[in-house]
Amino acid sequence: MHKSGVVFAWLVVLAAIAAIPLTAKVLAVRSSWLQAVEKNDAQIAKNEAEIEAKSKESKDLRTELTREMLGWDRYWDAQVTVANQQTGEIQIPIGSDNGLGSADAAAAKPVVFAFQAVPGQQGSTSYVGAFRVTALDTNRALLKKVTPPESGEAAQWQNGTWRLRALVPPQYISILRTLRDQMVERKQERQRKQDRIQDLNRLLAAAQQRLDARVSELIGSDNAPQGENLPVELRKGLVAGLEEEEQERNQEFLETDRLRRDLLKVFQEQQDLIKEVSQLTRQLPHQDQGYGEKKQETGDKLSEATPQ
Repeated sequence: MHKSGVVFAWLVVLAAIAAIPLTAKVLAVRSSWLQAVEKNDAQIAKNEAEIEAKSKESKDLRTELTREMLGWDRYWDAQVTVANQQTGEIQIPIGSDNGLGSADAAAAKPVVFAFQAVPGQQGSTSYVGAFRVTALDTNRALLKKVTPPESGEAAQWQNGTWRLRALVPPQYISILRTLRDQMVERKQERQRKQDRIQDLNRLLAAAQQRLDARVSELIGSDNAPQGENLPVELRKGLVAGLEEEEQERNQEFLETDRLRRDLLKVFQEQQDLIKEVSQLTRQLPHQDQGYGEKKQETGDKLSEATPQ
């Protein structure tokens, strides 16, 4: 064999030996790429399914939003100035040129629904009420609340940017009417309770006056007449009069008891004197029996005359 053929053969052998690890590495890389492709295919299929689901959800949400916006119709963000809180009038720099009614058909007096921002709550609004256009120009309008504002309600209205809507969905209108009716009923009920409380207060005041009059009759008052010739009941009250009467009665009882004791003492002294006279009479010398009998009769008459 020619030398060049031998060299070439050895080169082929060396190349084959060197190609063995390279081939293994190439196979490993190929295997990893195949796994990545399979994984990517699965992820792609999953992403396509999610994209389809999200697209369907987005389409449904857009349809729902469109359907919802049909109930709200157009809206205007207007700089509102509260013109009169008593009557519920506001002014806005929006007129017929902005699509708010028509200056040629001002008698139609369109109604808009107003919302104002809630202080301290970014992006939140609160319902103010329905307003009817009473004066319309090309670039300004005067609106008045359809229902008169409640006491203190207009004080919560703030000058600033309000959102005015041409329509409100019927379900919300029904809720607002129900709430309005409930508020009116509660207001009437509160007024009835206040009237009842006023009646009770009047009755209480009258009862207190009668009570004060009775108390004055019992214990007297600072404005009672103080004439000396007047009865004590009029000057000092029934209680003081009864106390004085009781004191007088007690004094009379004491005086009566004293007199009774004095009378009993006098009676006892009289009895003692009678006994003493009787004893002295018996000690006198008797001249004859008749005289003695006469003395004895006199003593018996004295005994009969003695009070028991």
